[in-house]
Amino acid sequence: MPLELYPRDGIWWVRGRPADSGDYIRRSLRTSDEAIAQAKVRAIEAQARKRAILGPDAPKPEDEITFAACVVLYDAQPDEVSYLIPINRKIGKMRVKDITPQFIRKLAKDFYPMASTDTWQRQVVTPVRAVINNAHDLGKCPPIRVRAFTKEDRQRQDLFRGKESRKPRTPGSWEWLNAFKEHAGPRESALAHFMFRHGARISQSLAMTRSKDMDLSAGLVRLPMTKGHPAQWVELDPDEVAMIANLPPPYRGAARDRVFYISGGRSGALYRRWKEACDKAGIEYLPPHSAGRHGYGTEMIVRQGVDPISAAKEGRWADPSVMLKTYAHSEDARTKVREAFQVGREAVRTPAVQPEIENDATELKRKRK
Repeated sequence: MPLELYPRDGIWWVRGRPADSGDYIRRSLRTSDEAIAQAKVRAIEAQARKRAILGPDAPKPEDEITFAACVVLYDAQPDEVSYLIPINRKIGKMRVKDITPQFIRKLAKDFYPMASTDTWQRQVVTPVRAVINNAHDLGKCPPIRVRAFTKEDRQRQDLFRGKESRKPRTPGSWEWLNAFKEHAGPRESALAHFMFRHGARISQSLAMTRSKDMDLSAGLVRLPMTKGHPAQWVELDPDEVAMIANLPPPYRGAARDRVFYISGGRSGALYRRWKEACDKAGIEYLPPHSAGRHGYGTEMIVRQGVDPISAAKEGRWADPSVMLKTYAHSEDARTKVREAFQVGREAVRTPAVQPEIENDATELKRKRK
């Protein structure tokens, strides 16, 4: 029977055998628009004719999908959008079947020739791979796997651009925080204190609202959900409650509801004010993430000796090993190791003091018995 369109629960379906094909099909066309459904039926018949003429060499529908079509299917996050726009302009018309892992790695280098391999991975490889694999999940194309850049790739690129990547971060400390707060504005000061005290992420901290995420009477604030991180309530110290309660509200607009609202914060104004406060205080510039989350990890594990499991749970790390590997930074490692060896060596050199035993007749008799 020829292909027949029919509605089902408001959606158009097709059933029958395409012309010149013996394969019976029955499936949803995923549209409520009859004109679009008819166009899809014509496309199905055209593909069937190609298969009938060319046999196994006929292109399949998934062979024809372009990268731009996959981008339309992908629900990109705001930061991913900024990465995908130039990529889509460059390769949007390419068929996904022609995009290979090697092509993606080369594309990253062409886009950012003087960037690090971490930037290549974050701004090109990861979004392109996510777009294609999302389309695969929807049954539109095969998946793709892209080998990560190796340590040798990173070292070679660092040598080429004359700049070292993955430099060790300087974590925040109470000394740094107190100096920063003396010269920062009230919102920047409160934000820095909150992030350092709780290991909070900058994105979640800036997203907190007074109406939904704050219960100061109970001493609680809630960090909203972000990609990969669920919403979680955080218990405040009394001084933090007072600090947040006394924050001046923003002047106007919907942003008045933000707990740590800083005008222009997402466009870089926050970082400019942050750096100005560091300059005035005469301290090293530590970006919010280093001062806060890295500072928390180092303060808990290295300086205060809190066990990693407890510190990671309170700081909302899913895996303590990630906290130890990335956020806990050693301090004065050489001095600490030398002192530990010195203590061990002195303990071996000094013989244990034996208790004196009375050598009288009574003691000797007691021993003979």
